[in-house]
Amino acid sequence: MFDGVGHEAVGVIVRIQRRALHVEVQRIIQRPFELSRKITLAVAMGRAHRQSYLVEKCTELGVAAIWPIMADRSVTRPGGPAVDKWQRRAIEAAKQSGRAWVPRIADSQTLAAALQRTGEFDASSVALPDPHLTSVGAFLALQRAGSAVLVWVGPEGGWSEDERQSLIQSGAVPTSLSPTVLRTETAAVAVCAAAAMLA
Repeated sequence: MFDGVGHEAVGVIVRIQRRALHVEVQRIIQRPFELSRKITLAVAMGRAHRQSYLVEKCTELGVAAIWPIMADRSVTRPGGPAVDKWQRRAIEAAKQSGRAWVPRIADSQTLAAALQRTGEFDASSVALPDPHLTSVGAFLALQRAGSAVLVWVGPEGGWSEDERQSLIQSGAVPTSLSPTVLRTETAAVAVCAAAAMLA
């Protein structure tokens, strides 16, 4: 059993009922966060049929939290029911991948609202489709172990110029993910994969 915030419990089933399972806990184990950096993805979610994939794969790869962002070019503006669905998918993916930590899926928010929270992080980066920029992997490697890092991933049409400037002015370091243009969910997975490779 696990609680999603790093605690695992080992126990014995003592009673099974139609709608309940009673377990006697024998010991509780505190597991450290799985990755050396805690990555929060601020992402303008793609089309509905790709959203669950993003949540599932990023959870498997060790993301700490996901912030759905409503950007100028967002193709969808999901509400509360979608967030609840994504949180359930994150729990399922954590179980499947053996994680003791379940990422927190935030309510959808505007870019302006999310920018006001950048002070919660040790560093931030905005992924841009420019192969001449420093790679996101190199950027993450420069951050100390245990740091909290916010990475911004734009919508399918990319960030608007105003959004890009707002992100950079907030301190987000422009980084590259690939020499090719990636879909939103692919970019999000690429960020998490890069973080998962760090010692």
